[in-house]
Parts: sequence; C-alpha cells; structure tokens
Amino acid sequence: MITRTLAALAAGFTLTAAPALAQDTPAPAPAPAQQGGSMLDKAVNIVHVSGWNVYGAGQTHEIVPATVQGNRALRVDITAAGGNTWDVGAGSVSTKPVQAGDVLLLAVWMRTERAPAGSETGTAIIRLQGNAEPYPDIVSAPVRPTGEWKLYFANAVVDRDWAAGAMGATVQLAGASQTLELGPVFIFDMGRDYDRSTLPTN
Repeated sequence: MITRTLAALAAGFTLTAAPALAQDTPAPAPAPAQQGGSMLDKAVNIVHVSGWNVYGAGQTHEIVPATVQGNRALRVDITAAGGNTWDVGAGSVSTKPVQAGDVLLLAVWMRTERAPAGSETGTAIIRLQGNAEPYPDIVSAPVRPTGEWKLYFANAVVDRDWAAGAMGATVQLAGASQTLELGPVFIFDMGRDYDRSTLPTN
C-alpha cells in the first residue's frame, strides 16, 4: 500500500536516490509500489537535492551534509521576511508530462535550522503550480517544519494536461527571517482514479 511505502520512506529512506546522490551513500533496495515496481518510477521530476532551483533576493543558499535521504540538503537562509511568501523560494520543475485527471502527490523533506524569532518552528508553503505567469495553483499547503527531518505532503487531481516542464513543485520561504533545509522533493503521478484517501497527509 502507498501508506506503508511512504511510511517506510520516512522511517528508513527506502526510495533509491538519483545518481547525483547515490555517490554519497549506497541506497537500499527500493520499497515496492502499490502496483509493482519502484515508487520512484512514478516521480515526474528530478528528485535529488541538486534539482532544486532557488530564487529571490535577501537569501543565501548552499548544499550541506545532512542526515536526510541522500546525505545532502539545500540550506536556505532568509535574512528578512518578504512582502510576499513567494518572494524567496525553491522550485523543482517537472520532467515528464502529466494528464488531466491524474492524481499528483507532492512529498518534500524539510527541517528548520534557524526558527523565526519567538517561534519553535519554521514557516513555509509547499505548492504544485504552473511554471508560467500567472503561476496557477494546483495545490498548496502551509507547513511548520521543526528541527527534525520530516516529509511534508500535498495532493491534488489535475484538471488539465501539463507538458513536461510546464508545472512543478515550489516551496515558498519568505514568510519570516529563518533558515530552512530542503531534502529531496518528489512529485509522484499516481495515475487516474487513484484513491486519494490512502495518501499521506501532514
């Protein structure tokens, strides 16, 4: 079942890493997907950390060693809150087409390195969206990452076809002065008529 597969991913990092990460630590065997094969076969993006693209002023970022899947993370330091949450963010573009009616599951590894003043958690919004103006929202979810690595989720049924590269995942980071770390990001295409009630939630 998808819930057991993703639970195993969260507990034991059982999805295979992409080549750029596999050179750091040998990956264990992939967990079985619900209908056979690897769950990673359903990914429609570059999942490893080097696939993130950071944008916006008032931030610095670097790849750092980490205890997350693949042993590397993207650390983004936001010096001041932006006027909009999307003023600073990180994105991962789709590499495969998606068809109307498909169920998409977004899963992002994330933790807070430096929380905003007066808070014990960071603040971010994870999204699936179109990659051209007006950047239409497919699904979004506010999250409050702690200091521990955790997978955060959002899912949706897409209402139109998307060509490869036309949509993707974004994490909006400018809600506060903070330092967040992003691990691998997964956009899973579960196909049509998938039972969304079985998908993990935050």
